[in-house]
Amino acid sequence: MKNRSSRKSNNFRDEEIMKALEEVAERLSIQVHYEEMKAFEFRVEDGSCKVKGSPSIFIDRRRPLKEKISILARELKKFDLEDIYVPPLLREKVLLPEAGHPDTVAQGQSATGDNVVS
Repeated sequence: MKNRSSRKSNNFRDEEIMKALEEVAERLSIQVHYEEMKAFEFRVEDGSCKVKGSPSIFIDRRRPLKEKISILARELKKFDLEDIYVPPLLREKVLLPEAGHPDTVAQGQSATGDNVVS
């Protein structure tokens, strides 16, 4: 039973992290889209691009929450975060560059991180 409550609290924490990342994207005027990537006629991967000149981040909505967090954090790191408020814990634990840390790269992503859709 302890394991279930701990799992629930981790999910709640993950949901809070995701919400905070989405708020950071909003402060940067970045649109975050959750789409079913397989529905397109061509292969599309999660990542950032510009749509009609505005920055956007696309994430496959079928991915688990932890992968969505990893992808959104990875893409937000590409933008200048110095001039906006980012909660300190989020900045330290999620957005600081961690080269080679396995939790920062989502499953199915290239090792180079070149997942920009244009």
